[in-house]
Amino acid sequence: MPNDRTPELEGLDPQAPPQWRWVHRARPGAQRIGVLSASFNPPTRAHIALMETAQESFRLEESVLLLAITHVEKPLTGFRLRERLEMLRAIAQGRPGWSVALCNRARFFEKARALREAVGERPELFFIVGGDTIVRLFDPRYYPDIPMESALEQFFQIARLLVAPRLPWDRPSLEAFLQDPSRETYRERIDFLSLDPALTELSSSQVRQRLARGEPVDAWIPPEILPWLAEPGGRLDRECSDG
Repeated sequence: MPNDRTPELEGLDPQAPPQWRWVHRARPGAQRIGVLSASFNPPTRAHIALMETAQESFRLEESVLLLAITHVEKPLTGFRLRERLEMLRAIAQGRPGWSVALCNRARFFEKARALREAVGERPELFFIVGGDTIVRLFDPRYYPDIPMESALEQFFQIARLLVAPRLPWDRPSLEAFLQDPSRETYRERIDFLSLDPALTELSSSQVRQRLARGEPVDAWIPPEILPWLAEPGGRLDRECSDG
């Protein structure tokens, strides 16, 4: 296991302008890039299925697991950032076309701007999210320093959204949500993904709860990350709250 100091994390400041940092780059020059940004606390089979579905359905040339060093509403608890980063690196290295990156900002328009600066103007960019995340995207309270409409315009000019419905936000509920006049203008930049319902209900918090109870999680997580969960005493014996 790596020590607590990870060079890739050094110097990333959440107060600085949006910054994108590649940790593992699979396909420089890819023209169709999909990004799954999550807490990965820890990564689950649902994350993997979401990325694989997007990759196949939208012919993605490069699939990026993106770890932001801050979150719009969740505290940093559970696995340390360097542990999550190493888990993502292990997952990506065994999958062709999968990359890992870091970003110093939490909001999607800032992540998209940082990625555009990193790859240039030509690639088509897709951000992959769950249904609950797209609802947060349209929540004004996450934009105290900028008009929400301005942030959304920036994002949708740069990228498309690929959304996997997740209860309580199933496909009909999301379609109704997007019909609101304040949101329907962005509908043409939003597509849906279909996942096994069992996977849409799987969350990192459920994995942590099972670990805390001493229950097996092998069926819930990618096998590459088992070494991070099998240490004596367990890495999740401390309280965790982010999903």
